[in-house]
Amino acid sequence: MTWDWSFVLKILPALITGVWYTIVVTLAASTVALIGGLLLAILESVSIKIGRAFVHLWLELMRGVPTLVLLYFAFYVLPEVGIILPAIPIGIGVLGIVYAAYCSEVYRGGLITIPNELRDACVALNLSPFVTWQRVLVPLMIKRATPALLNYVLGMFRETAVLFGIGVPVLMSQANEIGYENFRYLEPFTVAGVIYLGMNLPFLFLLSRFRNKHA
Repeated sequence: MTWDWSFVLKILPALITGVWYTIVVTLAASTVALIGGLLLAILESVSIKIGRAFVHLWLELMRGVPTLVLLYFAFYVLPEVGIILPAIPIGIGVLGIVYAAYCSEVYRGGLITIPNELRDACVALNLSPFVTWQRVLVPLMIKRATPALLNYVLGMFRETAVLFGIGVPVLMSQANEIGYENFRYLEPFTVAGVIYLGMNLPFLFLLSRFRNKHA
C-alpha cells in the first residue's frame, strides 16, 4: 500500500474533530482528577482509621483495575441496572476517577514533605484546622506536587485513546473509523500518531522548563 496525500487531505477534517474532542476530554478529566485527588489526600490525612481504610481500598481498586475494564463496566453494565449515561461523560468520569487515585498519592507525598514545625506554628498562631489546610497546607501540597501532576495530565492525554472502545470520538476513534470505512489504515493511524506526538512535544518542553525553574 502506497501513501496517498489526497486521502490524507480528505480525512484531515475528521481527525481535527478528534483532536478537539481529545482536548476537551483531557481538560475535563484533568479537572476531576486534580480536584478529586486533592480531596482524597485530605480525607486520608484527617480521617480516622476506618476512613483511611476506605480511602486505601478505593485507591487500590482504581489503580488495580485496567481503565478499559472500568469503561466497559460503566458503559455496558450500568445500563442493565437502570443507570444510562452518554459515552463522553462516562469517559471523562472514569479517566478522572482513575487518575484522581494516582494524583492523591502525589498530593500525599507533597504533604509528607511539609515540616511538622510548620503545623506547630499554625497551632501556636491559634489557626483553626480549616484555615491551616486552606491557607498553608493545601497551597504547599499543590506547589510541591505540580511537576508530577503535570506528568499525569500528559499521561491522561495519551490514554484518551482507549475511549474509542466506547465510541467517544477522540482522535484514535476517528482514525479507527476512517480506516474501517475506507479499508486504509496507513494514513489515518500515521497521521494520528504524528498529531499525538506533535501535541506532546510542546507540553514536554514546557514541563521541562517548569521543572528547571522550580528545581
